[in-house]
Amino acid sequence: MNILDADGHIFEPEEMFDELDERFHARRPVLVTLPMDTPVTDSNRVWLIEGKTVPTTRGRGRTFQAPLPGSTASTTGRVKPGDATLQDVEGRIEGMSRFSIDQQVIYPTMFLQHSVDDVALEGAILAAYNDYLSAACAKSGGRLKWTACIPWRNPEAAVAEVRRASRLGASGIFTMGVVFDHQLNDPLFFPIYEAASELDLPICVHLGWGAPAVTQLFSENTFFCSGTIPVVWGFVSIMASGLLGRFPKLRVGFIETGAGWVPYTIHKVNRQSEPPTVLRDFKRADRPSGPGIDRDYFRDPLEWFHEGRAFVTAEPDEDIPYLIQQLGEDAIMFSSDYPHGDQSADERFVSLLQARDDVPDRVKAKLLGDNAARFYRI
Repeated sequence: MNILDADGHIFEPEEMFDELDERFHARRPVLVTLPMDTPVTDSNRVWLIEGKTVPTTRGRGRTFQAPLPGSTASTTGRVKPGDATLQDVEGRIEGMSRFSIDQQVIYPTMFLQHSVDDVALEGAILAAYNDYLSAACAKSGGRLKWTACIPWRNPEAAVAEVRRASRLGASGIFTMGVVFDHQLNDPLFFPIYEAASELDLPICVHLGWGAPAVTQLFSENTFFCSGTIPVVWGFVSIMASGLLGRFPKLRVGFIETGAGWVPYTIHKVNRQSEPPTVLRDFKRADRPSGPGIDRDYFRDPLEWFHEGRAFVTAEPDEDIPYLIQQLGEDAIMFSSDYPHGDQSADERFVSLLQARDDVPDRVKAKLLGDNAARFYRI
């Protein structure tokens, strides 16, 4: 059985941006060290980008706090710095092997928060990220794969980067559930979906804080909700708009939010499509079936899961038999979130799932690797 971790991460090193184009080099992201006697304590490094600190570690609009490279926590934790940054690929492989993981798909950390307003600068920074990930993963003997980051707000540049990332070996295209002030069904993004379909690259909708105006609504102690809710939002915008019907080769995955919300949200989207009310006739020929529904392309979202077009990562302490009953045994993936170590992380997902006696071994093989391999085409 090949164990494929559907969602690992990198803590981006400052050196990633050393070769940034000279037009942007002076504005490259730099790491700043904070005193240890602040509320961030030993996670005392943040990125400085366009005059803002990333992540937003405290207060309203908080995003996340992580042991970024060079912080005190990064040198005292259980993950070696070179493992976290992929500067030591062998170290990362050793870390994976400790948890019986054969292969891992890498996602970003610093780009889990919208951090760059200048679209041109963002494109240069993301291209540097893709270059670094391609080079690092190429040293792993096939054990490390990666998802590409693209400048979604500049579709022409984004399409070019999708094509370049495909040539560099990317296994998917990263996005958050909302892109700044654009929903994922925005026609602005249609050329990106067309390019991803053509190149057989899935769209990977990951936990994150992509809409600053939305993020700012959340207080410090509800910051994780502000990262997960946009994934549900993205799910509804994709499914209600019939995006997978419009682009018949496109695959989409919903990453690092658990899976228990998916049957509920499918139910609500279907009620949106066919409202059960008897007070208004939504079935009249001159009236759309339901608000936000594109009748030309809409289908019950459950069909996309059953047909291998939609996938979701689950957590090993969820009701897996129920999820299999609802979504099928071919649409569910598992992941570690390694090396983040937050409430989404479950580095022991392999042993925890293998220990369950309510999931057949035949199905465990799918959940632990086969499904993710089909999603990422690995």
